[in-house]
Amino acid sequence: MVDKLSNENGSITNNMVWSVTERVTSQILSTIVSVILARLLYPEAYATVALVTVFINLATVVMSSSFSSALIYDKEQSIEHYSTAFYSILLVTGTLYLMLYITAPFLAIYYNDDSLANIIRVMSLVLVPQGIYSILFAYVSKNMLFKKTYKPTFLGAVSGASVALLLALKGHGVWALVFLPLIESSVSSFVLWRVLNFKIAVNFDVQYVKFMIRYCVKFVMVDFLNAIYSSLNSLIIAQRFSKADLSYYTKAYNLPQMLLGSVNVAISKVLFPFFSQSKEDIGQIRQKLRMGIQLSNYVLMPMMIGLMVISEEVVTLLFTNKWIGMVPYLQIMCAVWMLQPIQICTIQAYKAIGRGDEYLRLELYKKILAICVLILLLCIIQKPIIVAFGALTGQIVSCVINMPYLNQLFHYTVKAQIRDLVTPMGLCIIMAIGVMVVGSLIGNVILKMFVQIIIGIVIYISASWLLKNQSFILLLNVILKNRRISVKE
Repeated sequence: MVDKLSNENGSITNNMVWSVTERVTSQILSTIVSVILARLLYPEAYATVALVTVFINLATVVMSSSFSSALIYDKEQSIEHYSTAFYSILLVTGTLYLMLYITAPFLAIYYNDDSLANIIRVMSLVLVPQGIYSILFAYVSKNMLFKKTYKPTFLGAVSGASVALLLALKGHGVWALVFLPLIESSVSSFVLWRVLNFKIAVNFDVQYVKFMIRYCVKFVMVDFLNAIYSSLNSLIIAQRFSKADLSYYTKAYNLPQMLLGSVNVAISKVLFPFFSQSKEDIGQIRQKLRMGIQLSNYVLMPMMIGLMVISEEVVTLLFTNKWIGMVPYLQIMCAVWMLQPIQICTIQAYKAIGRGDEYLRLELYKKILAICVLILLLCIIQKPIIVAFGALTGQIVSCVINMPYLNQLFHYTVKAQIRDLVTPMGLCIIMAIGVMVVGSLIGNVILKMFVQIIIGIVIYISASWLLKNQSFILLLNVILKNRRISVKE
């Protein structure tokens, strides 16, 4: 049993490493492009695109959480099922695009922005390649072929970046931000199709469509609820405050995502099919869930706390002083993103055992309470920064409410959950103190940030080694490729 679990631990870790490598590589390029674009463009351009992205994300949730998840969950794997899912996703994306196309002028009027309609109509085209990619990636996840996504993702990132930079340098402003995701998604989908040599038959199984809908309907509702909640902050700022405030909030949200989002996505992609392999065994799910949370917290928490400490230096150096207003937003968003991996691991476990009903009920509780807290905060203090505090409060509320449910369903005790959260946090506090002390001794911004990053890494790894941190040992063994260990209860 120990050997089996060890092999499984190695499997999930190796696949996570490949998935993270793929995402991080493309994200490095995306980060570089983002920095250049932020220097070339003004915050107001980002505000317009951020508003459009809200509506596109709501539409994306419907397709990304639906048929692909059902394909991964299903034990069978046939060309008929993939074909049915493919035609279904094309129908869904076409319908969603038509809805956005029709409503675009009305949204432009509501937000008093004449350019909004055309931007929505062009940018919404991204739904089609994203929908196709979701079906292709279901096949990748089902067969644990994460290595094959490296080339498509990288080429997509290069293509999108090239077009965006060209448009920005030619003075097309906001259109650089519009075409970046469209080109990136289109190229990634096309290349992945060719790499997999994916085949589609002329088959459409109505019964299988019914199965997919039955499985995913509650998860789609949950994800749609989460998307509405996460979009609510941007919509509130867009309606009640300035475009600059929306730009600062959006950029502050996206910067941690550049570091963390790709890793989160990679974790999510690996965990769901891995959990699904043990969906009949709650004990195995619990061990895999705990290991996923431990690894995620260990890797991602120091990145967020480190960014929080050096946020002012990062913003000044990367985006220039015209973006300095985003610093307080960024510090809060780092705390929000720090707790995100717990949510990701949890939802993948619920998906793996097909408990969409339980998860929907849980998310309703969390979101209603979080929205009430946000409204209360805005009634007391009517400032845009309060919206960011509301996001943090909502994340904390979500984690607290999750704990007893994870104990009830997976026997993952509250004590164990707290320990898995506090352990890496303790290492991060040691690291943060060292980073701040070193930073106070250096005046030059560039040198200061460089030294702080190096010192932070050294302190974190050294403390992990001295304290024999379980996640550190597991990752080290995987990197060295000599032995694997299991999760200790």
